[in-house]
Amino acid sequence: MTLIERDHLLAHIQDLITDHGTVRVLGQILKLKLMRRKPKRAIRLPMNPHIRRDIGLPPAHKPPDPYKFLL
Repeated sequence: MTLIERDHLLAHIQDLITDHGTVRVLGQILKLKLMRRKPKRAIRLPMNPHIRRDIGLPPAHKPPDPYKFLL
């Protein structure tokens, strides 16, 4: 940030303070600085079982044991 941009930003903040008040402007600045935003993770799309098998991934759900009823 250059010195000119810094002066322009300071003038803008001073205009906001005169319009809305010191407590409101500084409160919003603190709120934004203290609030941590977590990046949203991409949602994994469901994958066709045949595609999973073709690319070498394990099945999404373990298939039921066909002989479990004998136990």
